[in-house]
Amino acid sequence: MSDAVDLVLPLYRPRGEWAERIAESIRALKNSDAMKECVLTVFVVNDGSDPGLFPEEKLELIGKEADSFEFLSYQRNRGKGYSLRFGVAAAHGDYQIYTDGDFPFSEQGVIDAYLALKQGSDVVMGTRGSDYATALPPIRKMLSRNVKRMNRMLLKLPMEYIDTQAGLKGFNRRGRVVFLNTRVETFLFDTEFILLAWRNRLKIGTIPLSLRPGLHFSKMGLKVMLRELRHFAVILMQQHFSARRKPKKKGCEESLY
Repeated sequence: MSDAVDLVLPLYRPRGEWAERIAESIRALKNSDAMKECVLTVFVVNDGSDPGLFPEEKLELIGKEADSFEFLSYQRNRGKGYSLRFGVAAAHGDYQIYTDGDFPFSEQGVIDAYLALKQGSDVVMGTRGSDYATALPPIRKMLSRNVKRMNRMLLKLPMEYIDTQAGLKGFNRRGRVVFLNTRVETFLFDTEFILLAWRNRLKIGTIPLSLRPGLHFSKMGLKVMLRELRHFAVILMQQHFSARRKPKKKGCEESLY
């Protein structure tokens, strides 16, 4: 029996040949030995962009390559975390995998995530190499480095899980329940998700990611950095109050939050 895999792609104000890029990546996944027998459903989520940026002919390009395709949209920009929860809530396959709509990493990352899930991981998180750090603008590089430090020092995440912000993750149905219990709407929802998965003792696998050649990252301003620091403070408080709760009897899983 073929595995049903859902690929969820958030998009905000896409530019250029975004649909062609997605279609090309879907074709590569469907032609790979690992995923050629999968039933691949693609969810493109418009995070409050002008609907005119998603013309029918662009959507048809994507639909022709996927086994099934859904375009989801809402009016107000809410952020990547909200966008992905919106898409995952509509997905019901055996596994869900998400990455950015511009496919910043090679398609092999999606393939490796699927294989890790198939081999028993509840959650799979990509980890970024030195090529990613080199390509980042200075402010984003600083934020990424500091998030890793705070993940380790304040949230007490194990070293293998501190690179929470790599934009490719996957999960099975157990992981999906945890993902849909996240609350952060923007950049740090990934940190919240991995922290919840770890605290609920899900099996978390890691895979290396390779940056797609020629990719250019957008800059991040001070206002965005301050917003994300506030979100980190909320996550830290949630972790603190969760840790103070009385432990459940042996054999029971820890509840979300």
